Amino acid sequence: MSVEKPGNLDLFDCLILKEIRAARSITQAADKVGLSQPAVSIRLSHLREYFGNPLFVRTPAGMEATPFLESLLPDIEHALNLLARQGGAYKPFDPATSTRRFRVGLSHVSQMVVLPELLATLQQVAPGTQVDSVDLDGMTANLLQSGKLDLAVGYSVDLHNGFYQQRLFTENYSCIARLDHPRASDNLTQEQFLQEKHLALVAPATGHSLLDKALEERGVVRNVAARVSSFLGLEHIITSTDLLAIVPSRLARTMAMGGRVKAMKLPFRSLSYEVRQYWHERYHHDAGNAWLRKLIFDGFTNLSPVFTKLLPDAPPEAKAAKARKRPGR
Repeated sequence: MSVEKPGNLDLFDCLILKEIRAARSITQAADKVGLSQPAVSIRLSHLREYFGNPLFVRTPAGMEATPFLESLLPDIEHALNLLARQGGAYKPFDPATSTRRFRVGLSHVSQMVVLPELLATLQQVAPGTQVDSVDLDGMTANLLQSGKLDLAVGYSVDLHNGFYQQRLFTENYSCIARLDHPRASDNLTQEQFLQEKHLALVAPATGHSLLDKALEERGVVRNVAARVSSFLGLEHIITSTDLLAIVPSRLARTMAMGGRVKAMKLPFRSLSYEVRQYWHERYHHDAGNAWLRKLIFDGFTNLSPVFTKLLPDAPPEAKAAKARKRPGR
């Protein structure tokens, strides 16, 4: 997203100038306000253009404010005190001392894969913060707009106008079965896949909602014996039956680590979707929200796929099986 020259200064501009001056460092100021160092540098460049003044110069002691900026500091401090949303002196988000409760919308897969790592990181860098995990559903957009959710992490088809989004990583799919399944081999074949019964997930507000359509386009029709609305409890179902299930590959890997489930590559061209984080424009400049976004981006962006090999699309016999199945539906 390009940064335009500001027509009017806002609270975040004042905060950036104050923090750079205090830290004598763009990098340290970026950590304080919850933005990346390049984002702060770009914003400072436009502020220099706005004021027609360099604002800071590099010295052996760090970034020193120009006399012009020093003359503005009383007004900047006054603006921060006057315009801060919560009233009183504006305090940038300090993860080390914050007791803020974050509410994050997560898909069920993210609750099982992303949330544990996020909580472990927060325990180290922001031990006083708390996190409430909320399911992604049809109310997610309203909750983000009202501030009842800080972020949503996963895949969503409903968050467009008024929302920011940031790509984290691309997810693909794997097949899982119980470790001692009598027929599903580690090198799962198309024939084995089609002959077995399956457990399917019905989750309209997630990337998994596109799975059936993608399978149909590949000429793959599963023999679905059961459908569930959540992946929570999935491992117990799989280990108690001979059912197969298609799940995001990172979830498959997490489940396989328990020693009761095996993860297998799909015997047809891999399916994929992008996992993103979303937030409403009302909270784009909220210091705590920006800090959490950066923490998640730094921790989860560009994760490599679990299974990277792309297998061919379904062979003709799979399409024939689909044609045979249609009359009995």
